[in-house]
Amino acid sequence: MDVDKQRKLIAEELAKDEPNWSVIESLSRGIVDNNPDRVRFSVDAAHIQRLGAELVGKQDTALAELIKNAYDADATTVRLTFERRACAGGVLTIEDNGVGMVESVIRSSWMRISTTEKIYSPVSALYGRIRAGRKGIGRFAVQRLGKVLTLESRPRGEVLGLRVEFDWDRDFTEGLNLIDVFSRIERFDRSGQEDGTTLRINDLRDPWSDASLQRVWRSILLLQPPYRIEDKESGQSQVRDPGFKVSINGASYDRNNELFSIEKSFLSYAIGTIEASIDDKGIANVRVISEKLGLDDSQILDGKFLLTGALSLSSRYFIYHASVMSGAAVSVASEMGRTFGGIRIYRNGFRVLPYGEPSDDWLSLDVDASRRLFLFPANNRNFFGEIVISAEENPLFEETSSREGLIENEAYAELVAFGRAAIEWAAKRIAAVRNRKQTAGQKGFTPSVKKPSELLRSLREKIGSDGQSSERWASTEEAIAEAEAAAELYEESVAAQRAAALEYEQMLRLLASLGLSISVFGHEVKGARDAMLARLDVLSDLSRPDGPEPDRATLARHLEALSRSSGRLFDLGGYIAGLMSSTESRELRELSVLGSVNRFVQQFSDYMTRQGVSFEVDVSPQSLRTALMHSSEFDSVLLNFLTNSIKSMKRAKVSARRVKIDARLDGKFALIGFEDNGFGVPVDVGARVFDAFFTTTAAAEDDGVAGPGTGLGLKIVADIAESYGGSAVLGTPSPGYSCRFEFRVLASGN
Repeated sequence: MDVDKQRKLIAEELAKDEPNWSVIESLSRGIVDNNPDRVRFSVDAAHIQRLGAELVGKQDTALAELIKNAYDADATTVRLTFERRACAGGVLTIEDNGVGMVESVIRSSWMRISTTEKIYSPVSALYGRIRAGRKGIGRFAVQRLGKVLTLESRPRGEVLGLRVEFDWDRDFTEGLNLIDVFSRIERFDRSGQEDGTTLRINDLRDPWSDASLQRVWRSILLLQPPYRIEDKESGQSQVRDPGFKVSINGASYDRNNELFSIEKSFLSYAIGTIEASIDDKGIANVRVISEKLGLDDSQILDGKFLLTGALSLSSRYFIYHASVMSGAAVSVASEMGRTFGGIRIYRNGFRVLPYGEPSDDWLSLDVDASRRLFLFPANNRNFFGEIVISAEENPLFEETSSREGLIENEAYAELVAFGRAAIEWAAKRIAAVRNRKQTAGQKGFTPSVKKPSELLRSLREKIGSDGQSSERWASTEEAIAEAEAAAELYEESVAAQRAAALEYEQMLRLLASLGLSISVFGHEVKGARDAMLARLDVLSDLSRPDGPEPDRATLARHLEALSRSSGRLFDLGGYIAGLMSSTESRELRELSVLGSVNRFVQQFSDYMTRQGVSFEVDVSPQSLRTALMHSSEFDSVLLNFLTNSIKSMKRAKVSARRVKIDARLDGKFALIGFEDNGFGVPVDVGARVFDAFFTTTAAAEDDGVAGPGTGLGLKIVADIAESYGGSAVLGTPSPGYSCRFEFRVLASGN
């Protein structure tokens, strides 16, 4: 619409007795937007959908954000009521008794995206609470939870309440300008009704299972530190904060808090307490105290932490073993550790996710424990603690826009280094006092572990021939419990030795795989080298003064061939370097089956083309991934299958040689099938092909891959499968193929 027509329509609207000011505003904005000398940003109405559905990705996080809003409004109680929660389409009502929102606050804060109100008003008016939110996006958590929101506010000191309805999917649609979407505000008589805010979320997008509610309870119980210091009067307010409680469908916070009592069910079983801090000069100090072991020691950590600002760490340390806690408590404490263990971060008094969640390993404790970089118990579940930071003392720590994590800057890197160094030093001190080996390479360590036979003999002597225990124990049961704990200690020692042997065995498999790969690519390198030398000879002849003058096409053809050969050398060198690097680091990771297979096929494509072999790959779903495993071992499996196939197809003298690699999800396993149209496996030896040193080929044609059979290839394949919880078997080949091997390992998520 041109500017003259817009002006005419504005004049016609102004001439009416009751002008439509929304129409006038929209037309006026159109004139401003068409200014030839200026441009400005606009916001699509669907941006609301992205804020809700993308910035607050999880329904648990969304609900926690709404609970934080109630806390910021000085509410003392929040009631959550679900209706028809078992399936999508239900209703959730969230009622709090906070101060509510007056009309000006709804207009300037609730209806304004990314408001800075909480930055300039960092504490609540009544109780002086440090506000939990800062980004101004918490309100859009309701869009993540449901399709329609009815907001009711009963502001303190006002006689009228306010009601606004938002239909996210109907009104906030793509293509509309956000400023053109209006929501009607209604006023109602609120006499006799308590202050506060009610959010009624209709047509919930997701079902809420019992497990979902359990996660919500966890976020509520652990939203604030579980062992705070004594309450103090709020900073700017003379009103004492009475606390903050939540109920879901009538189940009180207190009752669930008793059920999941952290102090009662978990913290009291700690073997030690760790206290660490960084002062305003960047010096870090750590202290470990264990009444059970008579230990009280401290240490100044190496280096300085100049970016973090002053902060503190507090943690309990647990060893889930009958030798350090009563036998009945081990299972209880261990379960609590799996559920609640980890080092959390609290900013301005509130939990910052995902630090300390069971799936989060921000201090690399789980990964280093699995790699046996230390031998004492030090997984995330062995610690229950917190690091406390604030906006004032630690200004370089900021939460991401999604409210799930801190921005990983240099200050964050220092925080990680501090947290890891502090708890690792404390755990090592406790291990030393308990006479436990700390690292596999620790020299001069002599463990005090008795054999089970010695333990039983000692037990029999102490109990006596009459079956009565000596004065050392209150009962025979306790004597047996002590012997059982000592026996478990011996088993731990044996298990550690066995784990070391298994790690050594794994390294031997990796080195065998690497050796086989190098021998294969040695043949490929020789071929590429010969091709390069041949082309260089030709180019040398063409460059002789007395030789024929070459045309550009001839030179280009030879240079292209030379480039292909040199490129092949670089590819092979990169592949071998990658194998050696991953073998050296022993890094375990989830592998993309399709990516690993395609990479393998690409590396052998030239060789297989010369051998007259065609590849077929069929991976479904394409997103299929293995559980954590070593990439070199996956390559080793495919390479061993390939060598067998080449031998078999040559033995069968088939002309059109074919190999098929397929993969699919088989229950909890990733199944990789490898087929060929060669000689096949005779029925009488099918049960023995995975045995060590069993081979059907004493010698073979030297082609760079299918060398003489050693009888170890398929044994290695079987060992790799079993080490990752799977199996290797002969399968039923597809039509057109004569042999099929099936390799199973646990899929990602199992």
